[in-house]
Amino acid sequence: MTEEQPNANITQQVMQEVAGLIRGTGGLTEATVETVASAVQTSFLAAGKTLEAGINLIVGAGTGAIRATGTLVGSAAETAADGLTKTVEATSSVGASIGNAAKGAVLGVVRGTAEAGGESFSAIARTTAGSVREASAVGADITAAAVGAVEGAIQGAKTIGVSAEEAASAAATGAVNAAGEISEAAGTRVRRAVEGTINGVKVVAKTTVGRREPPAP
Repeated sequence: MTEEQPNANITQQVMQEVAGLIRGTGGLTEATVETVASAVQTSFLAAGKTLEAGINLIVGAGTGAIRATGTLVGSAAETAADGLTKTVEATSSVGASIGNAAKGAVLGVVRGTAEAGGESFSAIARTTAGSVREASAVGADITAAAVGAVEGAIQGAKTIGVSAEEAASAAATGAVNAAGEISEAAGTRVRRAVEGTINGVKVVAKTTVGRREPPAP
């Protein structure tokens, strides 16, 4: 079996689990983040013996969470939004759901890599980057995905006893780099969203992408 096939399978599996949550609640709330995290975390069970295989699968799982959220919540929002106020509310609902999907995905990544005995920070960066790319692909707010991923990294790091600052930095760096692939403006926008203090942790993206140079004297 090729690497692409199990990755596709786990993406579909997580999409189905997340879709079930959304159909039951109309979106992804803070209360359902834990369920998403558990779905992503179990991806490592299908990884075989290598951590790299596990990371590849877990990135696919994160992608599945974002894809299901953007597709289902976005469609529902478009149906409901028949006026300006409803449009604003619907857009906010999609953004919140995307953020919670990304948060759950990265939280699951941190736990899964810890269980596998691997280094979490690279997996965090890759999963966050995948979440931002997928949010863009489904037309959702990439900043919501980026911030949610950073929140998930912080929460997960505190749970397993690693540096929350390093975990947040890994997520922020992955998010900014992925946004920069979309456009320079997207990179700048995401950098502004994730840098600063989030949940009591100072967040710094370790990349030059999205960094505005000071004007020449």
